[in-house]
Amino acid sequence: MAEELNATPTIGGGRIYQRKEGGSWQFCLWVEGEGRIRKSLKTSDKSLALREAERLTLDARAAQMAGNKVLASTLAQCLAHYEEHQDERMLLGEIRSVDNARYKVRFLQRVLTEMFGLERPISTITQKDWDAFIPYRGRQGAALDTIRAECCLIRNFCRFSRQYGCQVVPELFVKVPKSQRSRRTETFTSEEFHTLVWKLEDFVAPDTEDGLYLRDWGLGAAKAREKMPKVVNQDLERSRRELLRFFVLVAAASGCRPHELAGEEQGSLRWRDVEFKDVLVTVSLSQKEPTPKTVAILKIRKQTKTGERSVPMVGGKYLKALKAWSRFSGPDDYVFADQYGIRAGKPPYMDSLRLQWRELLRRMKFTRFKPDLYSLRHYFATQRLQSGAPPYLVAKTLGHSIQELTNVYSHVLMENEGVIRQVWRDNTPQELQDIGLVVSEPWELR
Repeated sequence: MAEELNATPTIGGGRIYQRKEGGSWQFCLWVEGEGRIRKSLKTSDKSLALREAERLTLDARAAQMAGNKVLASTLAQCLAHYEEHQDERMLLGEIRSVDNARYKVRFLQRVLTEMFGLERPISTITQKDWDAFIPYRGRQGAALDTIRAECCLIRNFCRFSRQYGCQVVPELFVKVPKSQRSRRTETFTSEEFHTLVWKLEDFVAPDTEDGLYLRDWGLGAAKAREKMPKVVNQDLERSRRELLRFFVLVAAASGCRPHELAGEEQGSLRWRDVEFKDVLVTVSLSQKEPTPKTVAILKIRKQTKTGERSVPMVGGKYLKALKAWSRFSGPDDYVFADQYGIRAGKPPYMDSLRLQWRELLRRMKFTRFKPDLYSLRHYFATQRLQSGAPPYLVAKTLGHSIQELTNVYSHVLMENEGVIRQVWRDNTPQELQDIGLVVSEPWELR
């Protein structure tokens, strides 16, 4: 058991402690005849931790006085608490889809009933019991991606139920057969990306000769077509397609993850995180003299996957054009923001961008593999490595370790390594090599 640091007794016989200096406070309370309650208070502030511990203690003692079990809650009781919690989140606006929240509760109710029965105390369920879940769903013919999402839902439910007696948060591993594993390093060739950029121009253009946009994106099901709006907001549709165009160009030129540019508000890029600089850059390996370019330094926010880092992006002209086009260009405004509609000024939903991305690929008739928005990041890394950029600089830009970069892009590094090193040494000014701004830029913004 981990050492308890700074243990402090609380009212009602409980105590709070830390597992490491400066860490979150933990709450512990012994319930006679049932066992010990342990719960993370998720704060490093001692006064807040004491107040929360007192509240939990009073709730537990009140349940005892009422003759109710504190720890040995049944699955039915935990589900009821979970449903109330979801309702509170919906009222606060933390959940976007009410139907999705309702579906999660119904799914948990059905699965837990079939596997354990709702009257079973949740404290008696072990990891061995949970191990039967994946084979159980597999026999029902559920897809692997569906099972993976359901495993996440079950883990979240168990974490929520810790205060009601759940002792085990299960570790559920979905093993994907080799034949179904996606090749994450598969990406566009230079020719394919050039074609994609030209198709983006057509995608932004109106769908009819009258200059109108028709948001009929090849949805196969008749029910899905019926849900499409009868009257398309022309300004909103035009701005979304234009925003996708800028998003693709910036993602391919910077190597940022999609969610580092747009998506969740706390991690999305803002204009105050972008700094423009005019420098001399070699845009091709055959060019002896560098040319002036606008470089954008992107300061990726700490709420993202790999935390804060600076990303030099030679295609700064894309961001300058985006800033001139956008209606929201203040320091605190988002770089990628919806221009119209109820979410004007906020980052677009990633699902919305993916929907447009899939439609773009459908019009392009691209079938060699199934690219997603993350493929633009792989395109950036592949192009930089093939152009002779030092792997450690590419890894630093991507937010990877050099070992991870070597493992993922080893096939690129092995191609003509000797030739690349020779060309890099002969054609690249030393000062540009040091800051890692020597890249090829095969496309132009029209």
